[in-house]
Amino acid sequence: MTHRLGMIVTFFAAFAMMFGACGDPQKEQAQRDADRRKTESIRARSGDAFADLEAAERGLPAPKRDVEDAKPEPPPEPEVKPYIEKPVTAVPVNPARAAPDWTNNQPKMPGYYVGIGVATSRGDEEQDWARARNSAYVELGSTLKVHINSVITDYFKENNMKLYDKDNVTKDSSRQDSSYKQDTQFFVDTTLEGVEIHDRWKDEGQKKYWMLVRLSKAEIARKIRERLEKARKKAVDYVKAAIKAEADGRVGEAFKGYFASYLALREYFGGVVDYDVNGDGKPEVLNHEIERAVHRLSADLSWKVAQPNHKAVIGSAIADPLAVAVTYKNQPVRSLPVVFAFQRGEGSIEGHVSTGDDGGATAQVVKIFGDKKAILEARVDVSALVSGRNPIRIVEAKFANDLSLNTGKFFVELEELSAFINIEEELLGEEVRPGSVAADIKDRLHKALGIVFTKGTRGADMEISGVAVVSRCTDFFQQRQCTADVNVTVTDRTRSRQLFAKKYKVKGNGEDDQEAGRKALSKAGGRIAREIIKGMK
Repeated sequence: MTHRLGMIVTFFAAFAMMFGACGDPQKEQAQRDADRRKTESIRARSGDAFADLEAAERGLPAPKRDVEDAKPEPPPEPEVKPYIEKPVTAVPVNPARAAPDWTNNQPKMPGYYVGIGVATSRGDEEQDWARARNSAYVELGSTLKVHINSVITDYFKENNMKLYDKDNVTKDSSRQDSSYKQDTQFFVDTTLEGVEIHDRWKDEGQKKYWMLVRLSKAEIARKIRERLEKARKKAVDYVKAAIKAEADGRVGEAFKGYFASYLALREYFGGVVDYDVNGDGKPEVLNHEIERAVHRLSADLSWKVAQPNHKAVIGSAIADPLAVAVTYKNQPVRSLPVVFAFQRGEGSIEGHVSTGDDGGATAQVVKIFGDKKAILEARVDVSALVSGRNPIRIVEAKFANDLSLNTGKFFVELEELSAFINIEEELLGEEVRPGSVAADIKDRLHKALGIVFTKGTRGADMEISGVAVVSRCTDFFQQRQCTADVNVTVTDRTRSRQLFAKKYKVKGNGEDDQEAGRKALSKAGGRIAREIIKGMK
């Protein structure tokens, strides 16, 4: 659905331009404004993946380098001017014409893919034709998306090109995964800019508008060739930069170049690129050499942790910062992006840093939660070396095992955080005993934060106090609805300070006031627990 929305977006903007040649100027401007708002709305829903793939497709530059002597990345390719399509009115309509054959049978047009769209009249002929054309585009795009992998494979065969799968060039199962499908679907969306309106027919009797569009297979081949040429150039240029960075000991820039080259090869539809990597005059399979290079770099990194063992109280900070020293072939690695992340447990941490001239990197754990023990890891930060959420995900999925070969590990022994809880419950003037609110809170906080509970305030690290009172009910359709007024305060007893206080309302429905009130109270515990967890984290 995301890619179909992306395709629709591509053409909504063209509708206003096509129909702007006649009619009332105010109406035309209003229509253009409406189309623009609709375009913006659809773009917003199409998701980050569309924007990320568009950036990768156009070869936008990556973030600035961390070191002054880093080799600049290859400049982006010049942007191609947008395709300007002829208006619908350029294809004449004969009111007396009989129904063409293509309205009943899919036409066979050698050298073309075709799409047929139909729209029932809604009283605005311009918009009716627009909907018919859009319907034809959707059908054409769906056809291409179903067949695009075979189209690309056929193109590779016709041009004696190879597909890559761990040096096996006769089969490439990896091209069937979701990431490659996104790559090819985005390619289809951009390819549809070259679609041609071939014929149209108006059914006066049934008030229907028919549209026949087609797309040249030669045009698709041209766009495939154009994309392949651009992707190959980027892949080779990035590898060259990575090889030089690796030779100079700039490990972070080497990783960055190899990752960028791998992403460029994704734009190559998973094909094989032959390139003389080591300068011996014999070309190697670049795809495989990138995988070997990332594995080699990861294996040769050394992560030295001076203090691997720590202690902390649940919900608090670790007293000493986590520190690691990174070396490559016994030399300190400078300007390497490092992320400190939880493998077991959770919390807040200064997770994204870079190594200094001595190869050292530190991060402070601000809050930590878990059951008895937490484990943290320091490793290469892919998100600092790759731009865009979807490209980051693709690189991490491909090289996660390599990057986990050597990491820095930290083990934290957690001291239980204790709390005393006292939540009073009242239902329509009567005290509720035993109440369910406190029990729900205890269960959720123990599971989420590892908190244990005491019978009194003595020795408790925290105190959770409050009230949940149901005092008013109203009719709600065929039922009664009661509201619980909730007031809760959380205090840090070890530091004699209030962590936070909240007031809110919780509603419940039932056949009578008693049932509706109990339902409201049954929801209060979960709401209070969520507020406490949110406030503490």
